[in-house]
Amino acid sequence: MHYSDCFELVKKLKDKVFAEKLQRELETVEKLANSPTFTEFVKDDKSTKSLLVLRREYDLARLQAVKKGIRTILDTYFAENEHEIKTVLLHIKEAIKQRTKNYEELVNYTHYSDLAQKYATHYLPFNHLSDPFKGPTPVDYGWGHSQHYADLASRTELDSLTTASNKRIHTFAQSSHSLADIFFRRVGRYSVDEEVKVRNAIWKSLKALDDKAILDMTITMGTNSHSMAIRMVNEGVEFYDHNYGLVRFQNREKAVSFITAHLTHISTTAKEEISVIETYKLPYTNNHGHQIVSDLDKSRIPVPVVSKAEDEKPPVQPNVSEAIDALENYATSLKKSSDIKAKIKANELDFLAKELNELISAGAIQERVGAILQNKDHSLMVNRGTGFYFFKSGFKSHSTTETLLQNIHKAATPS
Repeated sequence: MHYSDCFELVKKLKDKVFAEKLQRELETVEKLANSPTFTEFVKDDKSTKSLLVLRREYDLARLQAVKKGIRTILDTYFAENEHEIKTVLLHIKEAIKQRTKNYEELVNYTHYSDLAQKYATHYLPFNHLSDPFKGPTPVDYGWGHSQHYADLASRTELDSLTTASNKRIHTFAQSSHSLADIFFRRVGRYSVDEEVKVRNAIWKSLKALDDKAILDMTITMGTNSHSMAIRMVNEGVEFYDHNYGLVRFQNREKAVSFITAHLTHISTTAKEEISVIETYKLPYTNNHGHQIVSDLDKSRIPVPVVSKAEDEKPPVQPNVSEAIDALENYATSLKKSSDIKAKIKANELDFLAKELNELISAGAIQERVGAILQNKDHSLMVNRGTGFYFFKSGFKSHSTTETLLQNIHKAATPS
């Protein structure tokens, strides 16, 4: 049972007068759990406390607020409506007790923040396990959370995103994986059984990601499944998992590495292999300029400053430097375009060029670029050129990016 199901149970109560009162009381308690939202709470905080500390304070305050609200309902109505109260409220009361008891274990678990530190630029923690309304057996709500996130992103209302459940998530969850989703919205389905296949499947899934799309990625492990959402934010990528949080990446490559590690961890923890990854294009238009984490200074992940001795990096051959310069120049030209897809690719190229300039040898550059060239599903390898050019080239055309990468690889290869 899930908190949102309580509204359905209320409708079935025989005492309709009491049912109406209980409905109003539950809606009041629901507001206690959703106000303020976590993002509003962080924005209003003027202390130097870390984001994880604020997350703990917020969650525990929400739990206590809901506990107090339910206690008030019990004190007011229990004597005359014992059966109805037990039907609707006792699961929530027990859930709050368990969430509070287990919270220290949740917040002291550093895997999530450590993984974000490795790949992301911003991290805003969420965890559905701290949901004050979560019942003992809540299943099949991941799809509802993905749809809720996509709906808010399309309406530029992500500030109202919260872990506390509400009827909207319940409604979305009831429409989970309809035939329309399978036939018209599914853009990829990949069987996987090991980490390298998981990574390849994620690259294939992200082919459908552009500035307008919001994707749901659902993994299947045994008889269980888990849903997450992905979208573009400006030139970067944003990932949402209601058991993890909002995570922002500079480019798709970082996102793929993060999601691969995240899913592998889920699989290892559950002791179940990921058998299938399915990708759905959700029925919402992304507003790629709308974001919340960049507005929250506390969500920024500090970048460690690494000092290098002047002689630590040997000089790279001039022809390699020239080839990298050509890639940078192409990125600069793409930045001037009004096309958001060009700007997205420019961001990825710019990031790669900076990385290549930091590598200490031509061999390292060759290996890095070679790995990209071998991955035809890599976002930099996807040819977004016109069909006319493809026909003109005799069906052998490369994207400009691929040609520039080949030039770098060739220049870095020992003669």
